[in-house]
Amino acid sequence: MKTLYSFLALILLSSLSYAQLTEEWNEAYGGASSETANGVIETPDGGYILVGSTSSEGSGKLDGYILKINHKGEQQWTETYGGAKDDEFYSITAIDGNYAIGGYTESKGGGEKDFWLMVIDQEGKKIWEYFYGGEKDEEAFDIITSFDNKLILSGYTKTKGAGGRDFWVVKVNPSGEGKALGQIIWAKTVGGKGADFSTRLKQNPLDSFIYVLGHSNSSGEGGLDVYFTKLDPERGTPRAKVMFGKVNFEHGNDFCFVDTSGYLLVGGTLSETKGLFDGWCIFIENEYYKVWEKTFGGSTDDEIMSVVDNGKDFILAGSTSSQGEGKSDAWVVQYNRKGQLVKETTYGEEGNEKISKIIACKNGGYMLVGSTDSKGNGKTDLWAVKIK
Repeated sequence: MKTLYSFLALILLSSLSYAQLTEEWNEAYGGASSETANGVIETPDGGYILVGSTSSEGSGKLDGYILKINHKGEQQWTETYGGAKDDEFYSITAIDGNYAIGGYTESKGGGEKDFWLMVIDQEGKKIWEYFYGGEKDEEAFDIITSFDNKLILSGYTKTKGAGGRDFWVVKVNPSGEGKALGQIIWAKTVGGKGADFSTRLKQNPLDSFIYVLGHSNSSGEGGLDVYFTKLDPERGTPRAKVMFGKVNFEHGNDFCFVDTSGYLLVGGTLSETKGLFDGWCIFIENEYYKVWEKTFGGSTDDEIMSVVDNGKDFILAGSTSSQGEGKSDAWVVQYNRKGQLVKETTYGEEGNEKISKIIACKNGGYMLVGSTDSKGNGKTDLWAVKIK
């Protein structure tokens, strides 16, 4: 009888894990050419705003693209912004009832590429924009609203710093009038003589420090290593840092804070893999002590791009070419706190699907965004997948 109860309990746990990853709907959006979604935020009405790029419409080869959908995935409105050259949005955050978007522009600003900050209203209409950078390239891959209601952007700069590219983190004023609006409060570079790319930043509610993740070849073990550091929120002064890597290439793409004492870093690795790139995650505690790490994937390319913590498990999202229905599929991998695999699921059709971002939704599910060429109107389209 005990064996029977254990067997039934195993079935129940398995079904619960599966239920958390069941697809509710997926939709593609775009025109005759190419679109991709890089970031997403849930709106107060239960819908979502996706940001990315389009080559189907606009003024240049590539333009910043904003799409609003409702909770069923039905398109409500779109807006396109940009000039004669390439422009792209990467991330979005809420600020004072509006939304701030970060990315890069080649059409405006003072250099080849510049950080591009745009604030829009709830209908996607531009309220104001600002550009940050020097004579060379700067790209802003992430943006957050800080606890003191300022905006912080992170990415890389080729104009400043110690090497070819350095982390560049910029805190700006999103309020005020005249010259005060959009002005830099502080700006800091982090890196060495090589190339350093910042991909994600977040502010920790426990200590208020700004934590920044990326990858670097300025030092470390291999060609690229995961680089994790923190900055003082008042002045941006860099504090403790750590690097993780092996003999080849490692990418740091996203991270989450864990309870009161840890961090989960996610990305990809080309070291000691089954195929090409494999998914990679590292769980570290305070003082950056590594508790466990996992490498997972198949015989071809697999990489994790984003992660959320649901309070019990980690939900990792990326893309896999090793399994699924098509050439590349959306890939969701669920690990518990001990680093034990709970469930993995793929979503996609016969073509290529890529996932850039996952967020937790207020109704308990998750939203995945990226691109697809299996469905839609063009070469690639924005893709949104609601799972629960």
